[in-house]
Amino acid sequence: QGVGVSGIGYVLMTWCIEKRGPVFTAGFLPLIQIIAGVLDLLVLHEQLYVGSVVGAALVIGGLYLLLWGKSKEASSAAILSEKGLEEDKETQENL
Repeated sequence: QGVGVSGIGYVLMTWCIEKRGPVFTAGFLPLIQIIAGVLDLLVLHEQLYVGSVVGAALVIGGLYLLLWGKSKEASSAAILSEKGLEEDKETQENL
């Protein structure tokens, strides 16, 4: 089962890299530890410590910051490409 799940994980990571780039894959990898902790709590009834909760909150906060930064980068790149297209049209019209 472990080999099968690992294989599925690598396929999903490869798909994510193809679709959105390596930054998203690296950003979401810490979530695996959080999911494992939650499953450990729910299935195995292990204790949850304050340090684990604080660490999970920091990881999730960092993930949101990463996604926010990437969306800002994508929107600024789109604006710059639009300006470049408009300038190209104006240059061609002046010729």
